[in-house]
Amino acid sequence: MRKILILDPRDNIAVCLVDLNEGDVIEQDDISIKVLNRIPRGHKIASRPINKNDGIIKYGERMGHAVAPIAVGEHVHVHNILGDRLSSEQV
Repeated sequence: MRKILILDPRDNIAVCLVDLNEGDVIEQDDISIKVLNRIPRGHKIASRPINKNDGIIKYGERMGHAVAPIAVGEHVHVHNILGDRLSSEQV
């Protein structure tokens, strides 16, 4: 059963297809991710390390940028990203 969805090789996040709990390990599509915190179904998880101000890439498109460093396996949501359509910052 697939737990995450990555549609483009440029993506640095994945969409969670199931609720994930801290400590879960996802092994699919030649990747292994240890979940660092609880992530609800439909939310996003970092599939690669993301530095502050790096673009957040989903489905091959930039959807925002990180406002703090994000580790692999960490929940990617409003607490650590800012969507480009909401941002007045130039990054």
